[in-house]
Amino acid sequence: QLGNVIVGDNVDIGANTTIDCATFKSDSTKISEGVKLDNLIQIGHNVEIGNNTVIAAQTGISGSTRIGANCVLAGQVGIIGHIDIG
Repeated sequence: QLGNVIVGDNVDIGANTTIDCATFKSDSTKISEGVKLDNLIQIGHNVEIGNNTVIAAQTGISGSTRIGANCVLAGQVGIIGHIDIG
């Protein structure tokens, strides 16, 4: 993975949560302002999470998924890659 991760202001990241870098140097994995990430979350490459979204523990988000603003994901959710939510 050659890209980067951009984390906005006022983001909370829980213990043992991992955020993968984007695939290519010109791309980013983006966690927007006000996002709250619980413990034990896996965020894949090139994922984009919109402002003020809340994600509960043990959630896996596959690569290139886009989650909109103000979404809530319950615990133990698995999300397939390359889709838009919210």
